[in-house]
Amino acid sequence: MLTCTAGVVVWEIMRKDDYMRTDRKKDLDRYYNDHLKMRIISRLMEIKTWSEIMGIQSYVIEAGFREQKAENAVQEEFKVWKEANKK
Repeated sequence: MLTCTAGVVVWEIMRKDDYMRTDRKKDLDRYYNDHLKMRIISRLMEIKTWSEIMGIQSYVIEAGFREQKAENAVQEEFKVWKEANKK
């Protein structure tokens, strides 16, 4: 597709997968991730003090530890299942 912006010709390559569809998981994930990012950015713009930033940092670190712990639990569960179903 060819578009003109302020006298400059800009070529845009429109691929079939550039359109978001609600029946594809990757499109829904991208939509919800983008929506979440925008909410986070708008909340960050409201921050006025250093202590608020440090509080957010501690929540992020704690969430990362919980995510890593959950991932390790899933991997351990898989190892147990794999050993139990080994022939």
